[in-house]
Amino acid sequence: MPMIEAQTELDAVNAMLLSIGQAPVSTLSVSGITDVNIARTLLKTAARRCLAKGWNFNTDDEYEITPNASGYCLVPSGALSVDASSSSPNLVQRRAPIGSMCFYNKDDSTFIFTAPITTKIIWGFDFEDLPEVARNYIATYAGRRFQSRVIGSQILDRFEEEDERYAWVLLQTEERRSADTNMFRRSPFLQSFGDRSY
Repeated sequence: MPMIEAQTELDAVNAMLLSIGQAPVSTLSVSGITDVNIARTLLKTAARRCLAKGWNFNTDDEYEITPNASGYCLVPSGALSVDASSSSPNLVQRRAPIGSMCFYNKDDSTFIFTAPITTKIIWGFDFEDLPEVARNYIATYAGRRFQSRVIGSQILDRFEEEDERYAWVLLQTEERRSADTNMFRRSPFLQSFGDRSY
């Protein structure tokens, strides 16, 4: 049985082009088409903005960073946000003398580490490495801004605002489902009511 394929970056850009009445393109490797370049830029900006919030699908809560041979703990490529766990010393990110972004121990005034550090990392995945609900929200969000910048139609903006709101609700719902968040199970106060045996 044929299956519906997940949205690609090309699909998202073509949807953005169609929203302003432009013909779709067959590849994103074309150069010189201004609207395609604008759409791709806005799509990447929307993805970065959405992912920076930190979702269950792009966050590692206990990610260990091991010092390299010189003792530097490099900030991983593709990380939008890296925060040392509370058990770590007072760490910040700084450009090290080696030219890369590394962790810096403010308490000891050093870039050099002798043991791994535990961090919480929010990753900036590529569009096609995201769950479909995230792709849909990002494409809708970017499409609305694209239409607003290129055409500026208030009528179209209202329709696209509804689409964006619906895509946001779907993304939030999927986040709660995948993170298994439930106000009754996660709240110690509400849990106490469920534990009563009378």
